[in-house]
This record gives sequence, C-alpha cells and structure tokens, in this order.
Amino acid sequence: MSAPIRLGYAINQWKPNFDDFTRPEQHERALKVIAATGFTGVELRAGTGRWDPLGRPASIAATYGSVSAFLDLVHRTGLEAVSSWYVDPGEPVDEELSRGRCVLDRSQHGEITEALLPFAEFLTAAGGSRLVVRALPAAWTLDGPPGAASIADAATGWNTLGAAVAETGARLSLHVDCLSAAAEEKTLAALLAETDPALVGLTLDTAELTVAGLDPVRVFDTHHDRVDHLHLKDTRHADEAGERLLPHAEAHLLSEGGARGVERWFYECGTPGGLVDFPALAERLRAHAWSGWAVFESEQTPNPARSAMLNGWYAQRLLPR
Repeated sequence: MSAPIRLGYAINQWKPNFDDFTRPEQHERALKVIAATGFTGVELRAGTGRWDPLGRPASIAATYGSVSAFLDLVHRTGLEAVSSWYVDPGEPVDEELSRGRCVLDRSQHGEITEALLPFAEFLTAAGGSRLVVRALPAAWTLDGPPGAASIADAATGWNTLGAAVAETGARLSLHVDCLSAAAEEKTLAALLAETDPALVGLTLDTAELTVAGLDPVRVFDTHHDRVDHLHLKDTRHADEAGERLLPHAEAHLLSEGGARGVERWFYECGTPGGLVDFPALAERLRAHAWSGWAVFESEQTPNPARSAMLNGWYAQRLLPR
C-alpha cells in the first residue's frame, strides 16, 4: 500500500441513551479503552444539548475549558488524533434553534455550510481529516426515490460544503446508512456522478450497506476511486422485507427490530454468522493501495469495552500495519 491504513474507533457506542456518557471521567475511560485496544484515532458523532458534551466543538470547549484541553486529553490517553466527525445535518440542533436541515433544499445549503464548518475546523486542529455527513435523508421521509433534479440539488449542496471544508484542510465524505435514500445502487451512483471528486468522497460503511441489501465489496469495486473513509462493522441480518422504507424505520426497524424482532443489527467485525466478507474487502484495499482511516464500530453493543477488544483483535489481523 502507498501508505498505512490508520485504525480509528467510533465513540458513539458508549452513548446508548440520551443521558449517558456525559462526564469527563467517562470520556477518558472510553478513550483509554480505544487506545489500549490498538486504535490510534477516535471518531466523534455530532449531537446537541447538555447531554451530549462531545457533540459539538462549542460543547467540548464548554466542558473542558477549551478545545485544546480536550485534545490534550486525547493525546494523554495515547491516541494520535480525532480522525473524523460524523454529522447528520437533518438532525435537530437545540443550540441553533434548528429542526434540522435538508440538503435536497437548495435554500438551506448556506445554512448547512455555516453550521458544519466548525466541525471541519476542529478536525484540522485535532489531526483529523474527514467530515463525514449523511448522504441523503431517510428514504421513508421522501415521496419516492429521488429523481435527477433532487440528486442535482443535493450534489450542489455537497459541492458547496466540500469546497468550504477543503479550505480548512479537511475533506467532506458522504456516508450511506441503511435507511438513507442513497442506499440504492443507481441513486448512489448518480449522486457520486454529480458531485466533484476533488471535493466530495465516499465513506464505505460495511454493515449499513449490507442491511440495505448492498454488497460493500461490490460497492468498493465500483466506487473505489471515491472511497476515502471506512466504517467497519458486521451484521447478521439484511432487511430482505424492505422495512427500512416504512415510516419511522429508525424506531420500528433499528430500535425495535422490525417484524422479525431483531435484537441487534450491528456486531463486531468477524462475528460468527456475520454477512460482511472482510477478507475480500481487505484484499481489494491492498489491490488498490488504499490508505486512510478505517474506523471500527460496534453500535448497539451491550458492552462497549468488550466490543473494542474484539474489534482490536480483528483489526490487527485484517489490516496489519
């Protein structure tokens, strides 16, 4: 490979409920676990309000006294960087009195850019590189698959934000989750075709794509020139019934398990019965000399520390450095 793959870990699994994971000692414990299990970076997730003190740059500064004080903690625990930050612009933001913004609405592109730039600026100060954003809203919230005009509108918004993010030294990357309207081969291909490759990349999320019925290895083969960030997790289930398209799929499908009562959608990489072919993906990464941050996740885990250890063990064997 042209450069080593850097191993990061998503901190979102340590926050299963809205009022958990609010104290600095809890943050420090999680960062230590991430470092101890072989990862060198941490990915943050945007949030809002007093119960999410790591959700925004301003919240971090308020909790720790300054952004630099938090970064000192990150480095003291043995981590090199905040690798990336995931933001869904459609989520409400109490601090901005916003109910959420939609990239399909051209009139909101300026607000989206203004709201997300502080995350990119934080990343450059934190040694990170990827501002990861939800590519399109949930499919069930739309009247149908987005047409050419809607995709063009979204692409214009992401190109605008991508240009602004590039000026900070970071890069914008589109994330496709299992509920997103972008989790369709034709829609994803059209969206990538309309966005500027120099400004907008693609985050490959192995389990989210699999749940949506897409093969992440095939997606990488098709779009490897755009993939600039990885989210690695496993799943034992795919949504064959199309419940991800039903109203309020976040609650009905992901939280409540859908008609099958799936207790847990996402697992550690290499879990028994897992559907993701990680060895095949690793082979493709080597073949294309891919480099960047590979962020491991284990959302919905009942034991974050144990999941980090399992993922750390697997990461050292899947992506040896």
